[in-house]
Amino acid sequence: MREGSNRNRWSRRMAAVGGGALSALVLGQMALTGPVAAVPGLSLKTTTGPSNSVAKSQNATCPAGTKVIGGGGAITGSGLGQVGMDIMVPLIGSDTYSVTGREDENGVAGNWAVTANAVCAPLPPGLVTVSGSSAPSLGTSNWFEKSCPAGKHAIGVGGAVVGASNSEIVLEDLRINQNSVVVAGAEDGTGFAGTWWLDATAICADPLPGEQRVIDDSTYSSTATQSVTATCPAGTRVHGVGGEILGGEGQVRLTEMRATSSTVVTVRAAEDENGFSDTWKVRAYAVCAS
Repeated sequence: MREGSNRNRWSRRMAAVGGGALSALVLGQMALTGPVAAVPGLSLKTTTGPSNSVAKSQNATCPAGTKVIGGGGAITGSGLGQVGMDIMVPLIGSDTYSVTGREDENGVAGNWAVTANAVCAPLPPGLVTVSGSSAPSLGTSNWFEKSCPAGKHAIGVGGAVVGASNSEIVLEDLRINQNSVVVAGAEDGTGFAGTWWLDATAICADPLPGEQRVIDDSTYSSTATQSVTATCPAGTRVHGVGGEILGGEGQVRLTEMRATSSTVVTVRAAEDENGFSDTWKVRAYAVCAS
């Protein structure tokens, strides 16, 4: 059964940060009341699939003895801004993070590839993955929040837009709060006549030692492509990855949201082929721990 969702257009964006730009803001640092040892054996697994012009999925699978605790992906090649990462999810019951790329309804003449990225670690204390779905969208945008079980923190996020056969619905936000994740989507510039909804997945665990959420924004502009990085403080490493587009109104697509090193999360986005006259920006989330 699908869970209810709030459809107040974009009001959640301003509520999260009071409408102000963030610059290397570190949120949610905790006293070490959780486990006494850090997650050992943390690693990144990255794979890139074939370059062509068809819809495709790419999986990054963690090494034996480790589990997915976060992940993301990227689109490279032609048609950036017309190819959506419409599904970015940990595969429940496996050790894999999966990313699916699809072209918009106009198609792309050139070739493009999908990269999947998994943050892997031996089983952290209290690890559990929970999922849910929004109600069908009654407007051009929608968002859905999935909470972790009581006492656990969100360390990874997955999301999907469901209902269209191509990338006519843009997966805009995969946000990691301390105890929940938020996934948001919007119809592209030409709209969508059918019914669609959102799936959200939260990777949750007991509080990690030294746990912090680092958030960084690009600057509001009408530049065709924008990127931003969130860097973990000294002595901590990336455990979870998130990102979002603010102000894109369905005309900007995520082209990268992944850990590009053990301490850096990179988020990048591009306007569609028609451009976008208004201003927008991207935000990167890094869940860091020692």
